[in-house]
Amino acid sequence: MAPQPTPFTGQFPYQVDDRNRVPVPPPFRVSFRDGGYLTPGTGDFLVLHTPESFAQASEFVERFPEESDDGNDIRRDFYSNTYPVQLDGQGRVVIDRGLSALVGLSRNVLVVGAGRRLEIWDQTKWDALQAARRALRHAAFNAQRATPGGES
Repeated sequence: MAPQPTPFTGQFPYQVDDRNRVPVPPPFRVSFRDGGYLTPGTGDFLVLHTPESFAQASEFVERFPEESDDGNDIRRDFYSNTYPVQLDGQGRVVIDRGLSALVGLSRNVLVVGAGRRLEIWDQTKWDALQAARRALRHAAFNAQRATPGGES
């Protein structure tokens, strides 16, 4: 059994340069030595997948039946909005301008560790949602503690 990869963690503020490049945080660059994939997230953010996490996301998408309109639309949306990326010599990736516009990225972004993947958020949008995320996390932890087998 292969060892479980270390999860991506932390928040890293960066600026998108004039060529639409953003750095990958230095501790995580080795995970992208063979490239990666940029996809839209489930909200106004981008997902930077490693080849392994992209394979997992693709497996999920492929579970939708090809014989259905919904399955075909999900497949088209996922793959047509996915772009392969390579790190440049300074550890940056180029963000496709269409993807950047799709999620509303400005110059100031936050690269966020999200477990098996990294997310790229517009800094202002991240800040606006931070209080709601904290409240949700606290409620979930408190609910877990209140259930049998939860921490006390």
